[in-house]
Amino acid sequence: MTKTKFLQIILTILSVAGWSLAVYALLVFGDARPDRAVGYFMSKGVEVRLNWDPELTVRLEYVIWACAAISFVNLGVNFYAQTSKKIGFWINIPLLLMVSIAAGLYIRYVI
Repeated sequence: MTKTKFLQIILTILSVAGWSLAVYALLVFGDARPDRAVGYFMSKGVEVRLNWDPELTVRLEYVIWACAAISFVNLGVNFYAQTSKKIGFWINIPLLLMVSIAAGLYIRYVI
């Protein structure tokens, strides 16, 4: 196996792992966020949670920071592969890193 092929496999594995964590974060986000306080539900006596779930919010924050860490490592591998082996730049890596950092900072300081 050539070094170029090995770098492409590493980039692929890290990208799939990062995006899988991002999808898992969306699933945790759906359970952690407050329920929508729709008048219909409240008039029927359904219990509605108006605050973030503290346990799931912490888990969501850890998942997002893990996603950002994987993306950062992947960005380093991508930069090395681009400069040394002339492999094209993968745009999904900095996109996931930027979104993960923004979401992590939002959860940390706003919620």
